Formats: sequence, C-alpha cells, structure tokens
Amino acid sequence: MGSAACSTANQGELVNLGSHQYLFTVDADPSEMPCLCLRHDVDALVWQPRPGQPDAMWEHIATFNALGYVQASKRDKKFSTCAPNFSYAALGECLRRAFIYRQPAPVDTVLFNRKQGRQVGQVAKQQVASLDSADPVLGFRASNERLFVLTEKNLFVLKVNND
Repeated sequence: MGSAACSTANQGELVNLGSHQYLFTVDADPSEMPCLCLRHDVDALVWQPRPGQPDAMWEHIATFNALGYVQASKRDKKFSTCAPNFSYAALGECLRRAFIYRQPAPVDTVLFNRKQGRQVGQVAKQQVASLDSADPVLGFRASNERLFVLTEKNLFVLKVNND
C-alpha cells in the first residue's frame, strides 16, 4: 500500500492509509473494487478505492466504532468481515465462536448513561454465537442478512438481520 497520503472525498483532508493495520476486505458493490477495512486508533474504518478520481482516491464509507480495539483483544481470532451494507461486523475464532457487532441503532425507550447523566439515543449491540462443533472454522462470510461459518463437516448459517 505504501505510505502515500490519499485524500478523502468527504472532508478533503489527507489520510495516510499505509500506517494503519489491515483488518479485512469487503465487496460492498460488485461494480466497484473491494473496500478495505483498516484500523484507525480504536475504530475500524472502511475505505472505498476510487482509482478514477485522482483527487479523491479513497472514500471513507463506514465506521465500526471500537472494532479495532475489540479485534486486537481476540487472541483466537481467525476471520473478520462485515455485511456489504455495513449493518454489522463479525469476528470468527479458530474454533466454535463468532462475534457479531451491530451498528448503533435508535432505542425505543428513554435510556440514560449513569456516569454522564445524558440521554442515550442509540445503542450498539454485540452477540456471541457458540457453534455446536469441535471442528476448526475453515470459512467465514457475511451477507446483509446472514453470517456463514464453514467447518469441515458443517455449514452454519446465522440469521443476523430481519430486513
């Protein structure tokens, strides 16, 4: 990737993509190049390459808050990916477990942060799926609605979104 700075289309500021840890790629739009997900401090940012736009070669299109921090703490992490619509990210371990991190969504009730005393308008949920298998995980793929986890003997299909 090199260490050349590339401008973002959103803000016009320069961002050095070469110094950030690569997390995964995702095919968000089949007519475009795959997106890169890179760690930026504690977050994971998804960048869409725009090779035909020299003044804005990289467009920031999604952020997964704290995913960079979370993935760094997973000792047995083997896979990481996200849904093409960026509604969730997922991490998979070598054996048994998949972690699903949903984007923040509005809450139906009034919630307050106890420490800050402020009202909370959105909550991001995380889920852990424990697979009924002792076989190593061989493959891991996300669609907008499902997470597919492949072992030697099984294909587990986890329904993530109802949309």
